[in-house]
Amino acid sequence: MLTPRSKGHDYHHGDLRASAIAAGREMIKKGGINALGLRKVAERLQVSPASLYRHFEDVETLQAEICSEVRQELGEYMLVAREKVPKSRSKSLNAKLRFRALGHAYMDFANKNKKLFESAFLFRMHNQNQDAEGLAWNLLTESLDELRSTGELLSKTDEEACMLAWSAVHGLATLVAQDAIEPERYEQSKIQIMNGVERALTGKVSRSAI
Repeated sequence: MLTPRSKGHDYHHGDLRASAIAAGREMIKKGGINALGLRKVAERLQVSPASLYRHFEDVETLQAEICSEVRQELGEYMLVAREKVPKSRSKSLNAKLRFRALGHAYMDFANKNKKLFESAFLFRMHNQNQDAEGLAWNLLTESLDELRSTGELLSKTDEEACMLAWSAVHGLATLVAQDAIEPERYEQSKIQIMNGVERALTGKVSRSAI
């Protein structure tokens, strides 16, 4: 669940940086990345723009901070979903279920936090030097290692597995965030994407994993 770091938007002494990030998140959540501005944040917090410039070099720096925070929360959301998967006696089925849970969580996060998700990977547009991989990517590689260890990962797609899985799931997540997928088609679309990815990586789709 996405929650601001501080309640409300009132600035409390010594907490301006966190308050600015929380206010910025709300602006992005309502109006997208282009709704964010340092002067707008300053006005919202009832402080001078100069005080914000002590913490953020420019609006792109604030954007990058928020993007990084959202990407971390995306990974944490995926981690929680993976750990909730009921354990099976079959190690291979466990690996598939955990893999699918990560994919579903990625798309669900985008569906629940559309503007924030849509903005989370835009830091490169301002040449911000940040690690795009982070927790979400690490969870994906761990899951593929688990599939590989159980003999489920096809050797012919092994090398492309990470990028294939991420691009497919991220693609649908982006469409969902942009309201390009009709709500009534969302659940079916998720299953179709995960079925396609699993089939491409393992050669089959387990009925228990659908």
